[in-house]
Amino acid sequence: MNSERQTLRNLLTDRARRFEKKGFLDCSGRQFSFAEVDDRTDRVATGLSRLGLQEGDRVALLMANRPEYVFFLLGAPKLGIIPVPLDPALSQEEIVSTLWHSGAKAVVTERTSGFIRPLAPQIRDWIVVDEPSFSEEPFRDLERGPVLGFWPELDPSLPAVILHTRGRCGTRRAVVLTHRNLLANCSQILQPFRVDETDRFLCMLSLGEATALVLLLLVPWMAGADCVLREPQPSQLPRFVESSSATVVAGRPELYDRAIASPGFARSNLSSLRLALCTSGPVGGEPARQFELYHDALIVEGYGLVEATCLTCANPYTGVRKAGSLGLPLPGQECRIADDGGRDLPPGRVGEILVRGPNVMREYFRDPASTARTIRSGWLHTGDMGYMDSDGFYHLCKPDQPTSAAASGAS
Repeated sequence: MNSERQTLRNLLTDRARRFEKKGFLDCSGRQFSFAEVDDRTDRVATGLSRLGLQEGDRVALLMANRPEYVFFLLGAPKLGIIPVPLDPALSQEEIVSTLWHSGAKAVVTERTSGFIRPLAPQIRDWIVVDEPSFSEEPFRDLERGPVLGFWPELDPSLPAVILHTRGRCGTRRAVVLTHRNLLANCSQILQPFRVDETDRFLCMLSLGEATALVLLLLVPWMAGADCVLREPQPSQLPRFVESSSATVVAGRPELYDRAIASPGFARSNLSSLRLALCTSGPVGGEPARQFELYHDALIVEGYGLVEATCLTCANPYTGVRKAGSLGLPLPGQECRIADDGGRDLPPGRVGEILVRGPNVMREYFRDPASTARTIRSGWLHTGDMGYMDSDGFYHLCKPDQPTSAAASGAS
């Protein structure tokens, strides 16, 4: 599939035809095939259309990990409607602020989030997936009723989702990712990690995170693999892997720290697991060593940020890996180290990490000034300091690290 010309709707339809009855989504006793996921996302798009939502409108998603979250997250973009996924673990203030800033016309949520409703009077439609009203028009539990007979043409450069960064100094920014961004980064991830239809991806991150959406949901869909969806409970990682026969997991360093610290970790049967990806920097040396000592699976360290969709660099799955490094740029992406004037720095010199590729975001939502500062001449200025070694591996630096990596003892 050429990600330059395709949209999420093309990807969903194409893979549903190809894999049809093969299982895709496994969520706490509920299973859905590729064809069933595609059908329910069609019904989401139909229901949102009947509510009067149109291309460019935003719909906020505020739920725990459940199948309906997946269906709305992938279904809204079929009509050019933009989902704004939110982590229910966010504070009440952050949720309300995001709803106002996004200009969402509808919210898809659960009864447990009902306390938000009086605080967001501007929201026109509240869709509560675990109330009896969801079994009525226009959604009918996403199982009955007509489906749109006409699908508008969508441009791959259109927004497909708005995700929020964790930000520095406590700030959160709304990142607009296009259909092209999402499909490009998925394509960049597939080959380096040898993903195929035999894999089972365990997603135990909130679907409001880029790693969950891209790496743990869309990548397996593109590959014809499975997605096992569970609640975010890091200490339960060994149990979830064992019970689901997962082959791939992904998360931040603390996911692995807490998993290793959980009771019975060393006795867990993780024989199905072949790959554990760390997507936001290096795992500490001792946790990684313990993980690989007890279980025959690789922890592959990498580097990603929402502004570059999900993943930019990673250590090779096969071949030389450098523990503690960010690895090498993924195929189709370029990285460089630059000084304050934007000039390239030689290996070993510390500067800002810059990224370029079809996965770089479209913009910050309603923030043109920050967009202009962050994307210059096609390069994403990450704000992260690091250096490239003589083998082309990238390394992240602490803010107070010397400008010469050699001066700090790095190789």
